[in-house]
Parts: sequence; C-alpha cells; structure tokens
Amino acid sequence: MIVFGKQVLLHLLAHHPSVILEWYLAKQVDKTLFARLCAHAKEYDRPLVRVDAKKAQSMARGGNHQGFLAKVRPPRIDSLATLKHCNRLLVLCGVSDVGNVGALFRSVACLGFEGVVMDTPLPYEGLARTSMGALYEVPFCVCARLLDALQELKSAGVRCYGAHTQGCDVRQVAFKTPLAICLGAEGSGLSPKVLRKMDAIVRINMHGNIGSLNVGVAGAIIMDRTQ
Repeated sequence: MIVFGKQVLLHLLAHHPSVILEWYLAKQVDKTLFARLCAHAKEYDRPLVRVDAKKAQSMARGGNHQGFLAKVRPPRIDSLATLKHCNRLLVLCGVSDVGNVGALFRSVACLGFEGVVMDTPLPYEGLARTSMGALYEVPFCVCARLLDALQELKSAGVRCYGAHTQGCDVRQVAFKTPLAICLGAEGSGLSPKVLRKMDAIVRINMHGNIGSLNVGVAGAIIMDRTQ
C-alpha cells in the first residue's frame, strides 16, 4: 500500500523502518535527509525511485504528498482474544471517518491506552497517514459483530464505559480497570443496543451554544480522564 506525506514517512523511517518497502521522491530534498533515505535503502535493500509530479499525484490519488511517498507493509491485525486482556481499550462503534479514527489511534498511543477494537474496516493507507504512523504502534482488531465483541470483553472482566450526552460527568466518574471506552458514530452516537451493554455512561460537560465535540477530540478527553 502507498503512504504519502513527509512527517508520517519520517516517523516510520525513525521508528518502523522495516515496514517501508520502496521510496518514491517527487522533489529535491536536503543532503542530510537524502543521506538518511539512501542509508535506509541500502540497509534494508529497498529501492529509492525518483518520480515526476504527475506520477506522484496519481499515486497519492490527488492528496498532498509533499514529494514523499512510499510503499509500505500493511499493519498487523490482532485478535480480540489478545486485546481483551489489555488494561485500557478504545472501542469504536461505527466510527467511519478516516481522519477521526486516525486521530484516535494517535491519542491511544499518546495517552497510554493499549489497543483499539473497531467494527468498521477502513483503508489502512489513510489510517497510517492520519494516525501519523500510530497504526503501526497500537494493536487493533476489527470485529464486525460488535455486540458479541462487547460481550466477550465483559466476560473477560472489562468494564465498558460508553460516551453519551445523557451520561454522568466524566470528571466525576471513578474509572476501574480493565476498561474499554466506547465511542459511537459521528452524528448518531452509540446505538441503544450498545448502550445496554455498557457498565456506565459518561459525558463531557459542554458550555456555550455548540452541543457536541468532534469524536476524535471527545475520545482523547475521555481517555485522558480515565488516568
């Protein structure tokens, strides 16, 4: 799969160099950086290819590639059987925006959560980019049968906390681990069936005339409040 963008590829170069299979450059880079790319290409026996602007734009499907593209390995997908033993999980229930999911992966990596369970498969090229490489650092699994997955987590002793406007103020909740924070789809939120599976419902107090937060922002706030 093709990932593009300077910062995400430099992150992969620094922390996950083995996942990069082939480099594509569509612009001149400074000598120090070019030397790093050449060293990586030599160490891992990876091609380093110059491409023109038209080819790069086609490979990035019109995205802002900044002159940096690479063919990378797909991320590893874990199993729920493994993740259910984690102390802190994020469960995404119908969240389908690649930007939001990528941002949540990045927050999971930064806030000490250990994995992500999601019910909607998304393009890994986009998630690698929007998560700034966290897709390769955060264990995750995809469970199409979400209600069964939630029941399996609960049977393993995981307490499930759902985000909903009718919940308790997240600042007043005494979170107990192992736990899973469950976030619903943009707009519709958690379904009634999912809410019935929750051990507790939490909300973020809102001020002013804006009634809700972006799910990526809300998820980061709630995850931080569990500490």
